[in-house]
Amino acid sequence: MEKSAFNKEETRNLLNMLQSSDEENHIIAFEALKNADLSNYFGELMVLYKFSKLGADTWTTNCKKAYSLIQEHITTKTLTSANCLGIMTNARSTKESIELFMEYFVRDMTGFLGQMGYPTEKFEIEIKLKD
Repeated sequence: MEKSAFNKEETRNLLNMLQSSDEENHIIAFEALKNADLSNYFGELMVLYKFSKLGADTWTTNCKKAYSLIQEHITTKTLTSANCLGIMTNARSTKESIELFMEYFVRDMTGFLGQMGYPTEKFEIEIKLKD
């Protein structure tokens, strides 16, 4: 990952790696984060942290720099989706990172509805924030 680049597609790719069952993918994703300029990408980090479902210990061990940036903004022990979105909004996260957050939030909710027996195979959801 280039120092200046950290876009929506790269965030998706990193999240796919962090969600993988292959720990080697986690290592590669964390290495990419270690080598990235994260100062202007708090929202993207929150998306990665929230939806990777990897615990604080894993983040601290594998990418302390990114985890430290995240911890600067978290004031609650429980990081619910609502808390996370509020933190991202207060930190003036990018429109793209909020769209991505909402996309993954909706995917999780759709999966939950599917487990409850709702017919979700016909869902097609695209999240775009208005200007």
